[in-house]
Amino acid sequence: MHILEDPSELSERAQDFLRRTARRERPSRFGLPIELWRVRDRSGELVPAPMELIIRCEGFLQKFGGLRYEVRHSWDVDRERNETARGWEYAHYGLQPAAWQDPRGAWYFKWIGEHVSKPCRDLIHTDGSVGTDVDGGSPYLPVAPSIPHLIESHALTDTVATWKPWPMDSLAVPAIELLDGLAEVPEASWGTSRWRLSDTVAVKDYDSWDRENPRRRTLVWSRGAAGHRHVRAVLDGWQLHDRSDAGSLGGTAS
Repeated sequence: MHILEDPSELSERAQDFLRRTARRERPSRFGLPIELWRVRDRSGELVPAPMELIIRCEGFLQKFGGLRYEVRHSWDVDRERNETARGWEYAHYGLQPAAWQDPRGAWYFKWIGEHVSKPCRDLIHTDGSVGTDVDGGSPYLPVAPSIPHLIESHALTDTVATWKPWPMDSLAVPAIELLDGLAEVPEASWGTSRWRLSDTVAVKDYDSWDRENPRRRTLVWSRGAAGHRHVRAVLDGWQLHDRSDAGSLGGTAS
């Protein structure tokens, strides 16, 4: 059954996100009968598509095919709030799966995914994870453990887009850890991306996929006067701590 017909596995937040923003367009079917599918294995030879790949491709179309929605994003640059919306499309490429075999012998295939110019491909693995290949030629890199996890993260991203974003470089990671009252959101979190949330503050920690400069990044949003005061108090306290440490180091040096 399609996710828009039965979204019960998703949180209330994600279900509300889909009700507000999602639509279902008639998905294109694979143009070739299953028995004619041929894909290249890890040695580059054309082979009949394995059953695990066929099952995952058909299951993807049955449950998510034709799903479209937009995700709002907000961020702060030079103390100015910026907002944009990015479209996502759950559909495959071509007449048969554009698929590849990973070193373990499992498979992954290409789907349309995010509508944005990018050097990488959006991929789905036969283990159910969502991934990328970063630059269009590197090995499969998992990004989210499942499509429902991805939708949950999109729902949170869209929710906090109307909140106040804080400058990305203004909050040191140790300072952000001092923000209390935040609960992890397990349905939208995984090893490389973690959401923490309260009624007035949201924090997202995630790995950037810059191969030249891989690092962990942190984004913070607050809602209303209470959320603003909460983040501001932590930031001010940390800045005082930094100045105090700098003064102590300076005194020692002299």
